[in-house]
Amino acid sequence: MAVYWSACLASVLFTWFAIHVKHKREGIRYWLLVTFVAALPLIYISAIRYNVGADYIPYYRYYLEILNGAGQGRYEFLYYAANKLIACFRLSAPWLFGFTAALFLMPVYKRIISDSPYPYMSIFLLLGMTYFFFFLNGMRQMIGAAFLLLSIPFIENRKFIPFLALVLIATGFHTTCIVFLAVYFLVYMDLKPKWLAVITLAVFVFGQFFANIANSILSGMDYYSTYLESTFAQRGQGYVVLAMNILLVAFATFFYQRENPKFKIYYNLQVVALWASALTGKIVLIDRYRMVFGLASIILVPMTLNGIENKNTRVICSVAVVTLYFVYAMYTVGVQNSNMVLPYQTIF
Repeated sequence: MAVYWSACLASVLFTWFAIHVKHKREGIRYWLLVTFVAALPLIYISAIRYNVGADYIPYYRYYLEILNGAGQGRYEFLYYAANKLIACFRLSAPWLFGFTAALFLMPVYKRIISDSPYPYMSIFLLLGMTYFFFFLNGMRQMIGAAFLLLSIPFIENRKFIPFLALVLIATGFHTTCIVFLAVYFLVYMDLKPKWLAVITLAVFVFGQFFANIANSILSGMDYYSTYLESTFAQRGQGYVVLAMNILLVAFATFFYQRENPKFKIYYNLQVVALWASALTGKIVLIDRYRMVFGLASIILVPMTLNGIENKNTRVICSVAVVTLYFVYAMYTVGVQNSNMVLPYQTIF
């Protein structure tokens, strides 16, 4: 874990440097440079890793096939295009893993720097909430999640066409990202705490019924049917994940910011993640949707903390958040080796 936390600290320092470089015009080139520099430590350890992440070997072999002239195969077009682009230059696999890491991290850092009142805490939460570790396994899906985060200003300003374009890009990396279209409408839910609790309880109680339907559908799909008999069907951390998500939503609900429209968007994304966590362990791979929608929480939590008016309460809550998610990451990744990211090995 030392490598990951060191890269996290380095990324915090790089981000501090990047956001303090003033520029008169914050155009696309500015943001590409700033986000790349800020994310560089995490991009680097993603690029040079070897056999780190449960799906590393399938992705590695797929790239070798592309390098040797194979066609698109089973993966989506944009992921194939990314592989093909790197293969055109006859570059080795680490260049591909570095490129895909940039595709994930740079949009995430754009939202962190633009929206998070405490960007350094958001970077810590990217690891503490284990989203970065999941990326090392589910690369395609998390690239899609990054583009969902990137679309939030278009959701806020009700600009459907640019939002649709980003969802289609996300779908080009993982077909399941098409469900993001529903986000355009779901983020404007205005559930009272009582109804939120009732719906969450209903999802948890009747989850097995939904699971039987969903798993029967997935069993008819060649790609996903293989997961039904694998350990991935029960891989989620179950009640620990559910408890963490309930705690997070309860915290954000208690300090809800009705005057902040962007807060509502991030909050409702986390609510969807909560419902997905209630089905973890019941529906195969549902935990991946929890990770995708829950990525918004790396900004929701700092937003919530920033809205606490009492300084002492804010400090106590901040310390509690950092402590809780450090312990959570050390348990799920350091002890359980979630997503098989340990031991960390390099190509060298």
